[in-house]
Amino acid sequence: MLKKDNFWTGLILSLLICGISIGIIYLIIYSLNLSLNDNATLFLFAFVPDILLLRYYAKKQYSKSLKGLILILVFGFCLLVYFLNFIGSFNFSF
Repeated sequence: MLKKDNFWTGLILSLLICGISIGIIYLIIYSLNLSLNDNATLFLFAFVPDILLLRYYAKKQYSKSLKGLILILVFGFCLLVYFLNFIGSFNFSF
């Protein structure tokens, strides 16, 4: 599956990896009895496996798969920053 240069392959693989890493981080926060609002910035680490996959696809020059991967990374990062700003963990003041 990693050797296919297809937009949908990159999109689905990125969603799958990001979802699994978010689930693992949520389980760690839950098992340590930590507050989700105080430790929401830990979810930024959920993008690390996708960034590693981005590096792999860039090295193999799979441009179509990179488009799907970058779409999920940008959309997910913007959604996380919006959520962090909404709960007050991440303040933007211009």
